[in-house]
Amino acid sequence: MKIKLTLYACLFIHFNTFATTSPFTIFSSLNSELYTESQPIKSFIDEFNQPVTKGDSAFTYNQFEIGVNYSNFSFGLQSRYDYVMEFDPDTALYTYTEKNDLKFENRFYTYKLNAKNATSHGMFFSYKIDFAEPKVTLTPKISIFSSKHFQDGNINGEVFSDKPQGNFMIDYHFSKDRLFKSFSPQQRPKGVGVSLDIALDWQVSAQLTLGLSVKDLYYKNKYSDVGYAIGYIQDIPFQEDNAGNVFSEPAISLKTSGNNQTKDHTLTMPARYYGYANYQISPDFSTQLSFRSINKDRFTSILGRWHFADNWAVKAGYEDKSEAWQIGIGSQSIGINFKTDSLDFDKAYYLHFNTYMSISF
Repeated sequence: MKIKLTLYACLFIHFNTFATTSPFTIFSSLNSELYTESQPIKSFIDEFNQPVTKGDSAFTYNQFEIGVNYSNFSFGLQSRYDYVMEFDPDTALYTYTEKNDLKFENRFYTYKLNAKNATSHGMFFSYKIDFAEPKVTLTPKISIFSSKHFQDGNINGEVFSDKPQGNFMIDYHFSKDRLFKSFSPQQRPKGVGVSLDIALDWQVSAQLTLGLSVKDLYYKNKYSDVGYAIGYIQDIPFQEDNAGNVFSEPAISLKTSGNNQTKDHTLTMPARYYGYANYQISPDFSTQLSFRSINKDRFTSILGRWHFADNWAVKAGYEDKSEAWQIGIGSQSIGINFKTDSLDFDKAYYLHFNTYMSISF
């Protein structure tokens, strides 16, 4: 009994000593980013009816978190929706021509499309590892999640003008068949996944801080009982019927999940790279140069801040590739940021909204 009381007393003293130096913080954040090429966001999602501009990619990353921070530990709940697409510019031109009933050129169009998306819900855990010399903080973050909604498709081929003539290789896995609309599994697939993020921050001097982070350095989501369509559609030219007529018809070799013949599938997502250099010019002003790399897209931005009151700052900046302007206001405990290339959202190719809040006890 004395041993138990002594143990409880030690734990109580340790907890209270730890709590006085390590406040307990509840926090939440919402981050939503959309970027499209070839079409503005609204047209890309809906009707693809705007004049085609150059480009071959699109993505959206959306994440909500609510959690607890204690000492160097953070953990909480997380919801994500991620969508990544790569396409050939000729595919965008073909889609625009088809959807708007325009005249096709008398040639083969390249039809190349690679798309991934997933909705997931789970938990995250992170831990800050501090080093004294140099003043570096390393923060690994692990997320464990479940998912029932995903698409993972790759189409590679060509199509001739507006005629049903062409060659396609298809590798398509899904929770719901949005391409053929015929092979959806009877029950939603079940997926369990894990992802790893890592961040490194270096306090070079009192004025200069450098940072580098990788999101989804590792990402795998293993699904069971998914729908699929795998195979090819290929023209066999110059066939001759019994009457001597020459014709062409497609040869189709397609394995599918018809009759609920499902299979297992692992979804991966590409890593995203971020970096920044933050410089404190004076107590009232600071600036930040940052870059990020998402698939083949590289973005560089510059940001200026005016610090006022108690840890508050207003900010404004510009990003090159997206041609977007950013504004924001915030402190250590609450803030909101918005970035876009056009306030006319029908014409915007890029939108980014971020807000965060924390309460310490």
